[in-house]
Amino acid sequence: MKKITLNKTNLADLAVLSIGKRVRYIREHLQKECGNYFSGKSVANRIQLFSQSTLTTIERGKTKDIPSMVLYAIAKDFGADLYMFFDDFYKNSSHESVVLIPPLYNKDDIDEVNTASNERNKNQIAIETNPLLENEYTIKTTVSKVASNEDEQITFIFKSRVKYSEQHLFYLLSHIINQINTIDVTIEPELAESNNQLDSIKLAQDYIQYGKTSLHAFPWHASKDKLILDNKAFEKAAKYTKSLSENLNQKLEESEEN
Repeated sequence: MKKITLNKTNLADLAVLSIGKRVRYIREHLQKECGNYFSGKSVANRIQLFSQSTLTTIERGKTKDIPSMVLYAIAKDFGADLYMFFDDFYKNSSHESVVLIPPLYNKDDIDEVNTASNERNKNQIAIETNPLLENEYTIKTTVSKVASNEDEQITFIFKSRVKYSEQHLFYLLSHIINQINTIDVTIEPELAESNNQLDSIKLAQDYIQYGKTSLHAFPWHASKDKLILDNKAFEKAAKYTKSLSENLNQKLEESEEN
């Protein structure tokens, strides 16, 4: 498997660039090593989510908001970690080098890439509504009780009756985090010390940012697939809960006998 290395000098160059210019820097490095497989035209034709002119606009830093699905697709095509496009990757970084493994450049993977591309095209045809193109969403809030061994029991599920924008979602998340902080401190006053406090504003902003830029960690679930998985999970949970109940009854009986 062929690998392309970005050395410490390359990483230092990337650290001072904007997101779009990091895309250009990495692409041009790959083009230098791999040839025109990584020309702007080739990358745009391969990914098929944007035109060559749009890629040029991104690379020149002339667009402020790059859709997360576009950035994710570029990272995948480059064989790079998505986080390489963001400042946090370079802050306090101890990386001496980073290895890129672009699938197309590795001949053993070409068939796999073509198969994945064909499958993606089929999926795109089948998708009638793409959540990544929406700006407002109905919000479902779930509350669970968590036991000392990390077992969970869902105790509350509520779905909003209207669609929320990302700003509304930010208000909701920061409010929830703040309320939990308040209740925690009420129960355990020592948590009021500043070093024990969670920053509700920052946490809410972080989670919304992760949801937009880290699709591999925060993926969308297809509604039908999720329903199937939820049903299977419920069946397993019901069996496990039955065993817990039987275990409890057995312990109560032993306690009475003693």
